[in-house]
Amino acid sequence: MRLFKQAFKTKRANSEEIYKAFGFRHLSDVTMYYLHPNNQSADGHTSLCQPIGEAITLFSELLLKLTANIGQVAGEIYADADADIVFAEITPAADWRDKKVLGASVFSYRALARGHEITVAAYSRTGAFLRGDIRDLTLLYKLLPCFTVLLAQEVLRDKSIESLSLRYIDKTAVDVFANLHEDFYQNHKFDEYALRYEDLADFDVSDLSAYSVSYSVVKENLEAMQKTQAAVIRTFPASDFTKEERALIPKPGEEFALPQTFGGVCNAIAAGDALSMLLHGPAGTGKTMACKLLCQAVALPIIDIVNCTENLDEYILGKYLPQGDRIVFRESCVTQAIRSGGAVVFEEINFAKPQYISFLNSLLDDNGFVRLDSGEIVRRHPHFRFFATMNIGYYGTKELNQALYNRFNIIFEMTELSDEDIRRMLLIRVPECEAFADKMIGVYHKLRQKIKSEELDLVISPRNLENWARLAKYEGYVKASQKTLLPIAKGDDAFEEAIRGIILLHKWT
Repeated sequence: MRLFKQAFKTKRANSEEIYKAFGFRHLSDVTMYYLHPNNQSADGHTSLCQPIGEAITLFSELLLKLTANIGQVAGEIYADADADIVFAEITPAADWRDKKVLGASVFSYRALARGHEITVAAYSRTGAFLRGDIRDLTLLYKLLPCFTVLLAQEVLRDKSIESLSLRYIDKTAVDVFANLHEDFYQNHKFDEYALRYEDLADFDVSDLSAYSVSYSVVKENLEAMQKTQAAVIRTFPASDFTKEERALIPKPGEEFALPQTFGGVCNAIAAGDALSMLLHGPAGTGKTMACKLLCQAVALPIIDIVNCTENLDEYILGKYLPQGDRIVFRESCVTQAIRSGGAVVFEEINFAKPQYISFLNSLLDDNGFVRLDSGEIVRRHPHFRFFATMNIGYYGTKELNQALYNRFNIIFEMTELSDEDIRRMLLIRVPECEAFADKMIGVYHKLRQKIKSEELDLVISPRNLENWARLAKYEGYVKASQKTLLPIAKGDDAFEEAIRGIILLHKWT
């Protein structure tokens, strides 16, 4: 049986609503939230189905119980090393019966996925096996444990699905729910399964590993990381820099906060165990701001910020200029930092022409120096630190030379800003948008998912939301979006229409 295809033909007789799924119903269209690159529907749309959607919710409640001991769903997931055999014990909370998602007699499930064979069993309050026929897929609602155990298997095999599932239980969001449903379906829509309904009370799990036990190790490591990050951050002594240099220590606004993961990095920078750091990630993730926050935390002046797409040329270290009747060499701010200490930030370093940044190979080497056009050799000051940022895979960028890449002491990937970070930034910078901030963030996520799923060479960042909010003060959110969000499409008519459609889904008054 093509179980995933069958799911779209099957729904409960008492309701079409997908339980705990943001009000979605069987066959609800969720194309605006996420569309898998392998989606092959004739009209380019995707929809949800009740069996898969409710299995995602049930599995998520079980996962929350196993990882955080929160909630009323009980059970465990067992698997062998390769997750070829996965066994799930699931006792849904009472509300699943109260809302008639489950039959009144169904109190627990056991489900076994072994290869392409799935065996499920339902049990009464007393633990008695409820007899039935697997051919009647509505009886005892047997598809629910089928998809729950298969989703458990998917999580154990695919780290991206596990990450998505853990993200969903951390903060339930409609776009993540649609993403999980679509990825799960697309990954298995053509798979054939043999289904059985048999008592699994005597199934032996002694050779299998429990998910809660394996996750406890992960949890311990995460907690250890948090303890390390909470360490006191050391700073450069004020006496290391002049009054003028100390005035260049960044002072970002209160809307920005140092990422928790930077505690150890700060101390390595201050102690001299890390002299250089590369931050990479998508546009709008705050790479340059992270450099400023880090330098603020360790009391390190930023002597210069160089935009490699505009300001970097052969004179980056200095050049000869006329002075009266003489030609003298004037060194740049970059060279001054190398000579006397302080930080330099090269933004979008992979836009730079290789010949203009070749000096970094010797500067970031163990004996750290640069040779000026004047012939002078400048040795790297003990308090000099070098930061660089870059986007990967964007038009006009290049791969960073491997020799230079290897010279960075720390290479850090910036992830997308959290909703809380974006909301805080918006409310501090544009307080008037408070009533609409959550809707704006929802639009942001929908557009990001569409860009990602359709593999478009387009970018949307929190900066676009700020521009939108500022203009909306004067002409409203719908009209302001035409001048701040539509340009993201860069003339792509279909994407412009998608932006308009997503905006009009919300009420902006």
